[in-house]
Amino acid sequence: MRRILPLLLVAACGPKPTASPIPTLPGDGDRNVAKPTVPKGATNDPWANRTDLIAAPAPKPPSAIELPNIEEYKLANGLQVYAIKTDRLPVVSMQLAVRAGRMHEPRARLGVSEYTADMLVKGTKRRDALALAKAIDFVGGTIAADATFEATLVSCSVLSRNTATCLELLPEMLTQPTFPDAELTKIREQLLGNMRQRLDDAATLASAHVQNLLWGNDHVRGWIDSEQSIGAIRRDDIVAWHKAWFVPNNAILVVAGDIDLKKLKLDLERAFGVWKKGTVPPAPQYKEPGLSGSRIRLVDKPGQTQTHIRIAQFGIKHDDPKFFDTLVWNYVLGGGVFNSRLTKVVRVEGGKTYGASSSFDRNLDKGSFVVQTFTRNSEAVATTKLLLGEIAKLDKDGPTKEEVATAVANITGGYGLRFQSASDLGGAVIGAELHNFGREYLTNFPLQVGKVDADSAKAAAADILDPKSYVLVMVGDAKDLEPQLQKAGWKYQKVAFNEPISPPPPVPETPIDPKQAAVAKQLVDEALVAKGGKAKLAAIKAFKVVQSGTTTIGGQNVPIEIERLSVFPDRMRIDATLAQRVKVVYAIDGKKGWQIAPDQKTGQAIISDITPDLTIEFERWREPDFILLRAADAKAKITTMPDENIDGKPHSVVKLRAPAPFDVDINLYIDKKTKLISRMAYQEAGQTEADEFGDYKDVKGIKVAHKRDSSGPGKTTHLVIKSIEWDPKVDPKLWDKPAAP
Repeated sequence: MRRILPLLLVAACGPKPTASPIPTLPGDGDRNVAKPTVPKGATNDPWANRTDLIAAPAPKPPSAIELPNIEEYKLANGLQVYAIKTDRLPVVSMQLAVRAGRMHEPRARLGVSEYTADMLVKGTKRRDALALAKAIDFVGGTIAADATFEATLVSCSVLSRNTATCLELLPEMLTQPTFPDAELTKIREQLLGNMRQRLDDAATLASAHVQNLLWGNDHVRGWIDSEQSIGAIRRDDIVAWHKAWFVPNNAILVVAGDIDLKKLKLDLERAFGVWKKGTVPPAPQYKEPGLSGSRIRLVDKPGQTQTHIRIAQFGIKHDDPKFFDTLVWNYVLGGGVFNSRLTKVVRVEGGKTYGASSSFDRNLDKGSFVVQTFTRNSEAVATTKLLLGEIAKLDKDGPTKEEVATAVANITGGYGLRFQSASDLGGAVIGAELHNFGREYLTNFPLQVGKVDADSAKAAAADILDPKSYVLVMVGDAKDLEPQLQKAGWKYQKVAFNEPISPPPPVPETPIDPKQAAVAKQLVDEALVAKGGKAKLAAIKAFKVVQSGTTTIGGQNVPIEIERLSVFPDRMRIDATLAQRVKVVYAIDGKKGWQIAPDQKTGQAIISDITPDLTIEFERWREPDFILLRAADAKAKITTMPDENIDGKPHSVVKLRAPAPFDVDINLYIDKKTKLISRMAYQEAGQTEADEFGDYKDVKGIKVAHKRDSSGPGKTTHLVIKSIEWDPKVDPKLWDKPAAP
């Protein structure tokens, strides 16, 4: 029940005001004012027929970029260094890239590179997180760390007179991180918050789903973070990752700015000399999945008024000879945003949405090519057809000469703006060197773009684009989208927005000692006898419970009344009232269900379909009054844990392994005197969830805890059972979806 409560909270705030308190005139205030008539055939264009306008200059031919001299050398420990002297401003930027990113992560440790990067600034053997922040703030500089798909980037920027601060802090962070548990907990909570926020951000959700649909569950690009994967990372995992990958011979350092080149080399040897060379693990390799025909995934997000659309195909490697041709044709298609075909067709011609865009990854591997937009639910399929139509046109005919000329002028014209600061220059060098391009790539980039013509762009587009083989993701309200998809004859897979996008990896199980398992079984048998008997519990087919109490919403305790009806094995209905005014109903019948909840904006009751997710399934599986039956099952995996005291009373502890797909360990704390369960606790997504039980009373031969307190990160719930009934008379119509109000 506790896990369902957060779903009820959206109703607590009530509707928001929509009308402005400031009176305004209709339109521009000229609704009732006479307008001058325009003669037939005349135009209102004030610039028409003007002869005094200055014509825009013709774009200059692309030319090479002049970069400052780049000095290249290796330190004694193998660290590759690029030093760039530019005294345009009295600043120094140090950027270091370790070749260890998302593409190197094992499936069971998804997210470890991001954890490690975030933790680098959270403490060293000399300084804690606050001391690091003070040290860089004192000189008005910045330090940062971030993990990308291919690398982990660590940077430090200061005024040139404070270069010594970066020379001190950067090596310290890289070689002496402590990864303190207290900071790790904060990082975990932040990352989990990002995961939960994704459920409210349809755009981010669509982008994650399209990568999974394109690459599948056996490729690193198809693996999507979840609360479970983020919560599974431990400090030992971060330490092991750092030890394996963070060695100087697996890194690149770029120092750019107002520097003394001769002195710098000596300073770097002295500062980074403590960083010892190591053996670099091989990068994992994955088989590229195939793509034949179209695959469509509808992500049902009830109440979503706009549909976010993603169309994806496999992209191109950065070192592919067709890279620059692809850069140009993609600009024509959607990379140029408002100058692109996609925006023109969906905005100017179709009036479907604000705009559309396309992009492709620039990595050592092939990556993805993705088209994206959003539109009203009612226009979702029509808009998608427009996008697919433009892809097909470009695949068949390629871009025109005029479009290629415009793309080349815009791409090359804006290229030089990427080198405005020392950090910009350093970042560009790192990007080129990570892909083994060298500085020539940077200087000759405009020249290579300028070589693209309509024929080469057309050939590249035809080679990569395939209007018949793609994946399509729509995130929106299924009740609006399914009729359109069915009318179009498009086959699709439907998933709930809160389902895990990619399945979690199997968790290796620790072998159970048969002797400990036998002791645990004895403890469970004794607890069942104290509860009322295994046979009596197993004979119950349904129950109805009415509870009242308080729950935490936004840091405040809010009264709550709950009536819950459960019919085994898979029917459940919950009627809840929050703050004595907000009513919510959930009805689950097997793999389908519906809910009644107030709309956040209007406050009106909305009826929508829901799909039971793993959270709801798990809550039904671990029902407190029947958890002992789970533990007594012949297939149950149970063992003993060290005894503990609760409120001064000794307790035996039995660990029960929940079966797949839950794969969670639940600890049952059994009072040694009464043999009744006083506490249930488990960890999920790195957070401890606990239920406390008290005030046991006999209900027709079965002992039931009438006081139940639940706690978890940022939430507490206190409930008292007002009544409980075994095998009540059940009306099957309670699960019939009511008509819309």
